[in-house]
Amino acid sequence: MTSKQKEGETSKREEGTGLSTGTRKPKIREPSTFEGDRDHLRGWLAQLSVYFEILGWEGDHDDDKIKYTTCLLRGDAMKWYTPYAEKAQAKSWTTWEEYENELRRQFGPVNARDESRAKIRKLKQGQSSMTDYWNDFRLIASTALMDGATMSEFLIAGMKKELQQAWVLAELDQHDVEAIALWAIKKEARMETLKYNKNSGEELLGIPGGLAFH
Repeated sequence: MTSKQKEGETSKREEGTGLSTGTRKPKIREPSTFEGDRDHLRGWLAQLSVYFEILGWEGDHDDDKIKYTTCLLRGDAMKWYTPYAEKAQAKSWTTWEEYENELRRQFGPVNARDESRAKIRKLKQGQSSMTDYWNDFRLIASTALMDGATMSEFLIAGMKKELQQAWVLAELDQHDVEAIALWAIKKEARMETLKYNKNSGEELLGIPGGLAFH
C-alpha cells in the first residue's frame, strides 16, 4: 500500500469515528477474546459491533471483520475454526453477516427464548444494586419475548424484600416494567440516603454500631 493510499485509509477511519483529521483520538480498548462460552457470545459480538463502528467498518470491510474476529478465537471456538484454517473443510460464509450467523449457530443459545425465560425466573437482586439487577434483567428479557405484565411480575419478585415491601405500600397503578425499575432505583437511592443519615446521626450521638431505634 502506498503512502497516499494509507493516508486515504486513515482519513476514512477518522470519518468513521466522527473526528476531524488531526484530532487526537482516544485510545480504544480492543474487544476481548472468545473461547466459545454461550453466555458470553452476545456481549462479545456487541463489543465487536461497537469496535467496527469506531473503525468505520460497520457498512463494509467484511473480509477485514472476518479476519479480525477469527484472530480473537480461543479454546473451543478455535477448535471449531481449525478445520477451516487447515482447509480441511470448506467455509460456509463469504460475508460478515453470514460469518456472524455461523458463530451464533455454533455458540449461541440453542433456544434463546426458553433459556432466557428460565434465567429470568431464577434471577434475584441479592446484594446487587437495583441498577445492576435491572441491567441484568433487561438484557435477558430482550430475548425472553414475554409480555409486559409478566416481565413486571418477575422483576418485582426478584427485588430485595425491602423494595418489594415498599412497592406494595406505594400502591402504584403502574405496569410498565421500565417505569417500575426506574421507581425502584430511585427508591433504593432514597432508602440508602436515609440509612446513611440515620447512622451518621447515631454516631454523632455516641450510639455504637448504628443501632436502630425502636
